[in-house]
Amino acid sequence: MKFVAKIFSTICGLLFLLNGQSQSVFSGSFQSNTNFFIRDPSIGAANLPHYDKLKIGSDIWLNANYSNEKIGLDAGVRVDVFLNSILRNPTVPNTNVGLGNFFIRKKVKDFTFTGGYIYGQIGSGIIYRAYEERSLGIDNALVGGRAEYTGKHFHVFAFSGLQKDYMLSVNTSAVYMPIISGGAIEGNFLIKDKVSLVPGVGVMNRSMDQKSMDKLITRIEALDTNDRFIPNHNVYAFTFYNTLTAGNFVWYVEGAYKTKDAFYGIGNKLLNKSGSTIFTSLSYSKKGIGVNLQFKRTENFQLRTSPNENLFRGLLNFQPPLARQNSLRMPARYFASALDQQELAFSGEINYSPNKKWKFVLSGSEIGDFLLKKPLTYDITTKANGSGGIDTVNTPIRNFFIEGFGSAEYKPNRNMQLDLGFQFIRYNRQIYRGDGDIRVNAFTPFVEWQHKFNKKMSYRIEVQYQYVPKDFGQWMYALVEFNVAPMFSVAVSDMWNFKPNQQNPEEIYRTQHHFYSVFAAYTYHATRISLNYVKQVGGIVCTGGVCRYEPAFSGVRLSLTSTF
Repeated sequence: MKFVAKIFSTICGLLFLLNGQSQSVFSGSFQSNTNFFIRDPSIGAANLPHYDKLKIGSDIWLNANYSNEKIGLDAGVRVDVFLNSILRNPTVPNTNVGLGNFFIRKKVKDFTFTGGYIYGQIGSGIIYRAYEERSLGIDNALVGGRAEYTGKHFHVFAFSGLQKDYMLSVNTSAVYMPIISGGAIEGNFLIKDKVSLVPGVGVMNRSMDQKSMDKLITRIEALDTNDRFIPNHNVYAFTFYNTLTAGNFVWYVEGAYKTKDAFYGIGNKLLNKSGSTIFTSLSYSKKGIGVNLQFKRTENFQLRTSPNENLFRGLLNFQPPLARQNSLRMPARYFASALDQQELAFSGEINYSPNKKWKFVLSGSEIGDFLLKKPLTYDITTKANGSGGIDTVNTPIRNFFIEGFGSAEYKPNRNMQLDLGFQFIRYNRQIYRGDGDIRVNAFTPFVEWQHKFNKKMSYRIEVQYQYVPKDFGQWMYALVEFNVAPMFSVAVSDMWNFKPNQQNPEEIYRTQHHFYSVFAAYTYHATRISLNYVKQVGGIVCTGGVCRYEPAFSGVRLSLTSTF
């Protein structure tokens, strides 16, 4: 802990001294989230440490930044505090205190040099992305250095370091030991009026340390003889990307390739393969109409610090998902996160506004592997055969996910707005959750009404219904929210499985349950505090196209955010 204290005091002292200079700007933020757990076995909120004995868990971040444009210097430090936290793993409490981030960035003419914890990506992130997503417990910053040059037509950058594991503390490893290096060259060219090109080419290398390699070799030796292979210390990934803008059209395309590397595929099978990804999007927009089309093909494209890590641990890249990211509660329950082993995906969306009162949205997406040479397979157990045994059939999977979505927005004046919509989803739980041969069909109509009494006071009502015969059965969700801008907000909601599916594999969900929520928030200048009593069903939670499974929750959530 002495090492952490020295770093913290050194950076804070530097920020204090620099703040005395002219044209200095000092800023920061504070955020805390605290969960109070209330045991409720009827919905599955039980038999975990928080419900059985701990009762409280907190996550706290304190961030301080310094900036001086005159001397071209930026610096920052962040302290992270996790007390019986469920953020990193919802079922395992974590307690840790340390430096979650620190950096110093200096600009010298057209060059910029950064040291410390660094975030960034190459292209769309397919070969490399270092980012933070607090709501999901993701923070995979590069701990190292970065140099970049920005000219009139070119932007060049290179980086090298280790990926952050958690934080600098006495309780956990600060970094993963494999070395990560990479860079890119990006251009910006105006061909003629309203026609421009923004091309780029990037490369990334991961060099595995000996300890990680020894652990991998032990796992390889445990495989059947025919499945064993010789692993590589290094993996290289390359990408080319370009954005073409021509009038009302914007076309983005990216193609990436990685050399042979070990990774765990579907069914937790250890593989050693090279991989590739092609991603493209084409959009057209003008007054009253917008169209967006996307396509992605992925095969064996997983990049980690080492194959010894799983879930969000050690992830080096980001695969952009093509499924629509819905914000409403029921339409968002079944989301198809990007698959890195094998995926062929299409999506399209049309936005049409004939006038100021009406807006229509129509979108669809389909994800599968129906054009790839070798489909994914999994075992399904059939009914008892004629001889009294059980038949198991290795079945190919061709379709993973289908979504159709449509909505209409009617705004008769600036104070009223009505939204009507419908969503259909076909969702393969074997692919996205690995829990059986269940191909879920979900039908979800919804309506939302907003009304402003005046510039400050407004209310909002949501009503959603979902019919999922092979999962939970039938749901009804309703929310009423009242706002007094910019200071006060209160909301009450209920999510009710009023006709549960009696074949649900989880016994607790074969009976009716109400999942209530009572929410209140108060904002004073740059500080906001919220209190929420929540009963939440277990399921997939997604943010920014990244998803994880969270168990059922019952309790109170207290949040505080402030900027200065």
